[in-house]
Amino acid sequence: MCAAGETLYLPAAASVVGISPFYSDVRAFNTSYAETLTVTATYRCFIGSCSGPPRTFTLGPRESRAFDDVCVSLFGSPDSAGAIELSSSGGDGNLVVTSRLYATSPTPTVGMFVPAVPLSAAHPVSLLTSVRNGGTGAGFRTNVGVYNPGDAAVTPVFRVYDGTTLVGETQLTAPLAAHAGAQINDVFASVGAAVLQTGNAVVVVDAGGTQPLFSYAAVIDNATTDPIYVAGAADQAAPAAAQQVVISVHTWDFSPGGPVSAPLRLQVGTAYTLVFHNVDVPSTPNPQHGFSGISELGIPATDDISPGHDFVVPAFTPQPYQRGTYPFACTRNDCGADPEQHAGMRGTIIVE
Repeated sequence: MCAAGETLYLPAAASVVGISPFYSDVRAFNTSYAETLTVTATYRCFIGSCSGPPRTFTLGPRESRAFDDVCVSLFGSPDSAGAIELSSSGGDGNLVVTSRLYATSPTPTVGMFVPAVPLSAAHPVSLLTSVRNGGTGAGFRTNVGVYNPGDAAVTPVFRVYDGTTLVGETQLTAPLAAHAGAQINDVFASVGAAVLQTGNAVVVVDAGGTQPLFSYAAVIDNATTDPIYVAGAADQAAPAAAQQVVISVHTWDFSPGGPVSAPLRLQVGTAYTLVFHNVDVPSTPNPQHGFSGISELGIPATDDISPGHDFVVPAFTPQPYQRGTYPFACTRNDCGADPEQHAGMRGTIIVE
């Protein structure tokens, strides 16, 4: 195996007959004017068998190599499909690999351009746009694939949206192993929306953690079998659900908060919803409390925390610059019918 400089990943390659026969023609080029590249290609198929060893080839300065029907011509693996990892001895950018994945029936097609990309093109959450489905008409069908370049298994979730509407979601039947790929054929049927006709769908592929995945969609014309390739773009992870903190309020204390109970401690970067809940015993005089609010944290005030009337502070997330100690107090004048005790009904929020 070559001394690895850069590794490129070709997420989709095929020499397989499904609804239609599909094949991949690969081209490799050395951009260097002086350096000969040694390239080690490893085929990771998820359809058929590709158990042979990695293949090595060289590219002289400015040399281009053609591998038509690469799964057979380079790897000797007909009736297979998967991903190809290509590690070169040269520096970043010296190796360029592209491919055309195309069908030959019912008529020869233009096919789709599939580039080999670096690891930086893989994302923990990715987005596939320009996704189409023909519904009950001829139209289009869409296959969605993933490749795991990491060393740990993951269980990605595929969510299909039509506009902003979640049509459905699905998972693979088993975790996706390290250096393994998978494809969901006709993703709309897989999420129970086979009859949906749309030209503006989106598929979100969520690896469920920090492990990056390569994702792609093949949008195929049902009439000609001509496909287009959609590479997964980086998407934002959904915000974490806010952590709910219940502050029990009674004469003359906030728990947590104070003065009898410990201060309320919040962590920077964590989303919180605060619920001030009255827990005065039924015999308590004037069982109505208030909260002065903390403007520096964007927390509003209220004068009504009483039995059956919770005060809820919508989700907020303390920021690093907000670290510190913030005092607050009850805003009522005589809750508990003891002004002297009530005067000491003060609490503290500490942002850490």
